[in-house]
Amino acid sequence: MTVTIFSIVTRFLSFLFKMWMSRALGAEIVGLYQITLSVLLLLFSLSAGAPTVLSRKIAESNEDVKKQNSLLTASLLLGLGVSVTLTIIFYACSSRIGALFADDRCVPLFLIMLPTLVTSTVYSSVRSWFWGRKKFLSFSSTELVDEVVKIVLSAIFAGGAVSSLTGAKGIALAFTLSDLICVLVLLVLFFASGGRFAKPRGAKSIISSTIPLSSMRILTSLSSSLTALVIPKRLIASGMSANLATAEFGRVSGMALPLIMAPIALVSALSVVLIPDIASLSAKGDVDTIKTKLKVSIVFSAIVSSLFFIAYLPFGKICGNLFFGDEIAGKYASVCSAIIFPISLANATTPVINSLGMEKRTFINYVVGAVTMLPCIFFLPQLVGVYAMAIGSGIATLVTATMNLILLKRKLGKIDGVGRGIGTIAFSIPLGLLGYFTHGILSRYTGEILSMVITAFYEIFFFIIFLSAFNVVDFKAFVELILPAKSRTLKIKNTVFKKRA
Repeated sequence: MTVTIFSIVTRFLSFLFKMWMSRALGAEIVGLYQITLSVLLLLFSLSAGAPTVLSRKIAESNEDVKKQNSLLTASLLLGLGVSVTLTIIFYACSSRIGALFADDRCVPLFLIMLPTLVTSTVYSSVRSWFWGRKKFLSFSSTELVDEVVKIVLSAIFAGGAVSSLTGAKGIALAFTLSDLICVLVLLVLFFASGGRFAKPRGAKSIISSTIPLSSMRILTSLSSSLTALVIPKRLIASGMSANLATAEFGRVSGMALPLIMAPIALVSALSVVLIPDIASLSAKGDVDTIKTKLKVSIVFSAIVSSLFFIAYLPFGKICGNLFFGDEIAGKYASVCSAIIFPISLANATTPVINSLGMEKRTFINYVVGAVTMLPCIFFLPQLVGVYAMAIGSGIATLVTATMNLILLKRKLGKIDGVGRGIGTIAFSIPLGLLGYFTHGILSRYTGEILSMVITAFYEIFFFIIFLSAFNVVDFKAFVELILPAKSRTLKIKNTVFKKRA
């Protein structure tokens, strides 16, 4: 609940930030920011190591604080060596990096944001120390601090408080300074929690486990950078102007996809807790408990993704207008909402595989999925326009999620919950389509608001009936779980009294 609450608040603030940026600065500025960020994330994947590996190894250390501090120091030194080197190289070659971007206006933004390579390396390693030790309050709160500071500074800089900064440069400077402030806060929490830097040990094991995941992150960032480079160029080749192509890319990557990805915060919160937990269980050989936790993760991801799908499909345009002041972005969110299913399932299963120490297989599964995405971004833009980006992402994550499930079945045996998850998704698709057509018809006669209320009510009603009828969720047990302690105690006493009577 700690991770979930902080994750929801952080993602909500991030969403508000994107909403403000799209309304105040426009889709074109959002596109420039997203293109720049995609290249920066590619470099970060080279320098940050693999937080999952560090957190897993810390969880497996059986609370040996000295060993945990040594692992952290080793990971930090490795990451800083790479990040400092990359920062120096790119500043030295700043006049020759324009080819990395689909729009030359991204270069000054990139140079402003480049120091975050170093600060993010420190942030990633120290935060993983809290993650592995299951200190979820410190782990989650720092992310929230980063988002709050970024929003405040963006409003100041991009709002014209500094006359020499344009909107885009103001956002870039806010991004850099918020990262630095967040690292300082995280270091204070680290030392206050008894953390210390110690003689580095375990670097070899960290590197061997990190290489597959770092490679996967590099490919992820590379595919994002490639998408940011190829999609606008392919749109231009199909007849769009450069400004319109950048704006279209900004609508999808900076508005529609963040909206679609919102429920992933809930799934990721569960995964954050599961990684050190499953790592500890794996070290003890407790396969049955691991399978139980995996079942919960799969069913939970299916429920969350289904709920958001039946909301996005009929109400996507309204969300686009409400949040971004851009109906086209809302239309993209509605049409592309189905990709939430494979993305959610991949996010639920990949951390489990990593926690079991199978990082190489995670990398292989990801690569196979990524390869299926390449034809989509190169050949589909001329046929379906910017929708090629969502189609490619959906196909890639579907392939990866399917391979993850096959691998987990081979490793752990039969996995309960897959059938319930698939059934939940299968039910939500016709329910969402029914909501889409119902809202379209009713809104002509009752208006948008009343039509939304009626449609949302019967969608949620039938969804709950389905979950209860097919025993996907035990609502009675859930209610009992959240009852106040006194009420539970009173209920137990009453039960005991009745049995004695």
